[in-house]
This record gives sequence, structure tokens and C-alpha cells, in this order.
Amino acid sequence: MKKLIVLIVLLFSLNVYAASQDVSSTTAATIIDNVESLLNDSNNDFWGAGELLTWINAAQVSIATQAQCLEATESIALASSTLEYTITSDYVTVKAVHYVDADGGIKALLPGSPVSVGNVENPSEPVFFYDWGGKLGIYPMLSARTTETITVYYITLPATIASTDNITVPKIYESALIFYTMARAWMKDRTYSKYARMTLMYDAEMEKIRKDLNEYPSKPITD
Repeated sequence: MKKLIVLIVLLFSLNVYAASQDVSSTTAATIIDNVESLLNDSNNDFWGAGELLTWINAAQVSIATQAQCLEATESIALASSTLEYTITSDYVTVKAVHYVDADGGIKALLPGSPVSVGNVENPSEPVFFYDWGGKLGIYPMLSARTTETITVYYITLPATIASTDNITVPKIYESALIFYTMARAWMKDRTYSKYARMTLMYDAEMEKIRKDLNEYPSKPITD
């Protein structure tokens, strides 16, 4: 049993990214220049700067979704007899929810499901959360709220940027962003062999970063 527990912990760690890194100070215009240079099209003879920017924005969404690197938190005041709440930012997924009771005590809520609402015995305060259809469900619901809140830990969806804006993903993903953008460029050109090669380079770069940032337990859990 102990060996099984250690194996489960190690397998879980292989699929988890480390914490997000600082965002980049590189502008989208700089990325466009780099891509145009690599495509040997600095004069915009075939690929326009506007469409490259569109693909850069698509790359940011792909990176943020795969790497889950844009972390954010939000505090929400609970309401009496209220099941679902709205997160104000566009987001990819909810990673965790902390319940803060009226005395300031904090506990992590457990992942739940809409099918379990109303089936928790002896409910007195929230125990579970679910993320469904853009709504965050918290149950059991509070019958009477005083000062209780929740803190939501989630991955944000990158906002669409202009060429003068900084890219929103961490700097370590700049190469992956360039590879993704070049792949889209070669797709437009219908040069599918180059598109496939750039896609493989993008995937390889994402995998390399995943391995570099992978967090292993400091020591095996044996109990």
C-alpha cells in the first residue's frame, strides 16, 4: 500500500506545472518582428502584421490553457440560500476554493458536482464547489450569511492584445508563442510540411518547459 501511495504521488507530480512565472515585458510588435524575420518576410509581402497578431493572441490562449500559467484569485461574498456565483474575470478553470467563515477560519472546499447538491448530510456550512457553465457552485448553501466569503483560485483567459501591448504569458513561453504563430503562418501558405514541423516544435517546447518546471515532492510520502 505504501508503495502504491508513493507511485500515485509521483505520477500526479508528472502532470502538474509549477507556479506561474512573471509576465513578459516583450511587446507583441517585437514578437511580430521576430516571426517576420524567421519567415523571411520582413516587408509583409505575404503575411500581414495584423494576421500575425491574431495568431499571437491565439497562441496566448493555447499556452495559458495548456500550461495554466496565468494564476489569479478573487474574493466573493457569500449570500444566504445562494448556490451559484459569478467570477468577474474570463477564466480557463477553477483550481481551488477556500471558504472563510465568520470567525476568519479558512478551509479548502472539496471538488464536487451539480448532481450532489442537496445530498450532503447535516449541512451547516459549505463543503464542496463545482465549476459549471461559467458559474461557481458552492454547497451546502448558507441558510443565513453574516460575513462569510470564499477565495477562488483560478486560471485566467488572456485578454486580446494590440501590437503595442506586452504579451500576457510568462517570458519563458516566448519561443513557444513564436513557434505557434509560425505554424499558423505556414498553414496559410499551405506549406503543410513546415506547418507540421512548427507544430512539433511548439509541442516540444511546451513539454520541455513542463518538465523544467515540474515540482517533485521533497521526500516520498510513506504513511
